[in-house]
Amino acid sequence: MADNEAAARSDSGRPLVIITGLSGAGKSTAMRVFEDLGCYCVDNLPPGLIPMFFDLWQQSHPTAGHGDAGEVVIASDVRSGALFDDFAGTIRALAEQGVNPEIIYLDAATHVLINRFAEVRRSHPLQVGGRPIAEAIEDERRRLEPIREIATQILDTSDLDTAGLRERLLSLHEVESPSGAVRLRFVSFGFKYGVPQDADFVFDVRFLPNPFYLPELRAMTGLDDAVHEYVMSSAEAGPFFDRLVEIIELTLEPFVKVGKLSLTVAVGCTGGRHRSVSFARGLAAHFTARSAQARALHRDVTKPQH
Repeated sequence: MADNEAAARSDSGRPLVIITGLSGAGKSTAMRVFEDLGCYCVDNLPPGLIPMFFDLWQQSHPTAGHGDAGEVVIASDVRSGALFDDFAGTIRALAEQGVNPEIIYLDAATHVLINRFAEVRRSHPLQVGGRPIAEAIEDERRRLEPIREIATQILDTSDLDTAGLRERLLSLHEVESPSGAVRLRFVSFGFKYGVPQDADFVFDVRFLPNPFYLPELRAMTGLDDAVHEYVMSSAEAGPFFDRLVEIIELTLEPFVKVGKLSLTVAVGCTGGRHRSVSFARGLAAHFTARSAQARALHRDVTKPQH
């Protein structure tokens, strides 16, 4: 068991992460973190089905890779009942496929788990027939001990709140900077067609010179280099672009801390074809160059000009 062992991968280079551990130790939070990172997540899958599922997934995603929704994350625990007991056999079957999964085991003190179940007013999966919850937790702990012994990472969440667990998981996932954790969407739009309802930030670039009034640029869009260079060459464009970058970078770490790993930045001009497209394009390129997960979407670029 190596605390700093890198994420395990199959021979094809695609990683498989199995999240397990005690009920109430934070598996649901862990799955949400990996979902926000763009991983393919499956909850409550019996261990015996993992090798077959992962093999089918690899066949259906032949070009997927790390950082491109290429990581499969599976939560598997005692909710599967007796089907969960042959976990070691599952690991052997994966090894025969050339897959060495990363196993993240979430642990916590019994009294902490009792308090967590009381707070959410849920019963423990092994708490049946009036069985005391402390007894159910200790029974689960005994059943999981062989798995704990082979885990790649053991996280004790006793003293971690949701934000703390999220930060630990991002660290394990080798996300060292906020820009690497947050998925950025830069959406260009035209104010005449309405503001995107899902935007976290909305910026207005209608104060910049409009290429629409230049006959040689009117039919083009901000995706054309001539338009992009014209928009960005104005005296106000560069400083405003730099301020937008500063604002976005300032918010990334706080957003990660509160669990927001997807950010939509909308940039609008009159028709959504020239100035806003140039800015969205430029912002996406800037953050991609800094190893961020960023892309540009141009909502109104194909709409007719009036």
